Amino acid sequence: LKPCGSKRHPGCGRSCAPPVPEAMSSAPQIAPPIESDEELQTLYNWVDETPLSRPKRNISRDFADGVLFAEVVNHFFPKLVELHNYSAANSHDKKLYNWNTLNQKVLKKLGYTIHQQDIEDVATAAPGAIERILRVLMEKVALAQEGHLKPRVPSAGVVPRVANLEPPPRGDALEPRASGSGTDRHQPPAADLEALAAKDQTIAELQECVAILTEKSKKQEQLIRIKDAKIEAMAQKLAKYGLT
Repeated sequence: LKPCGSKRHPGCGRSCAPPVPEAMSSAPQIAPPIESDEELQTLYNWVDETPLSRPKRNISRDFADGVLFAEVVNHFFPKLVELHNYSAANSHDKKLYNWNTLNQKVLKKLGYTIHQQDIEDVATAAPGAIERILRVLMEKVALAQEGHLKPRVPSAGVVPRVANLEPPPRGDALEPRASGSGTDRHQPPAADLEALAAKDQTIAELQECVAILTEKSKKQEQLIRIKDAKIEAMAQKLAKYGLT
């Protein structure tokens, strides 16, 4: 008897656990707006933690051709995206091609189809458009990580990469080989070991400083993006009422 998703099965009276739903395509809907600065900051942090091939300067323009969006999807669902299908584009038609390819070949497997109006807005770098699209993707990733969404792919068991960050087993680590005579390997002098340890400590301290400065820089970039988005939104409102 397969799980039925209800608390009691009408035929047997037993409790049934709901199955993990496979992603189903639904009618495209315009992505909802992001209501608060906190939600926007959370989204920017999520994007910043994802490795991308290009530095992020202006998120609306950076994501306009769909390439970085494809990289974000590939980071979490590597079996869904073939990155060679997406190339950097300046022309409007090429940008639309990339986004429509993502829609047809990738996102529908996650039960998500970007509305054509959203595609048009993202391709023209409309303020706030890409943030809304990325927020929907972030929610899809979270559902898959929690086991509530199963991508529709031929191979089973596609799990978001972030959910599988367990360190590799250490049992396969190489062990020192014994020499033919059975004697131990020659160890480097103690002075060399101390010098190496000092260098390692210096490197670690420098790396920590770089990490701190990088994090501060990211925070400043995020604040600038939020301010820019607010300014652009306000300018649009003023233009709408003929106040510019």
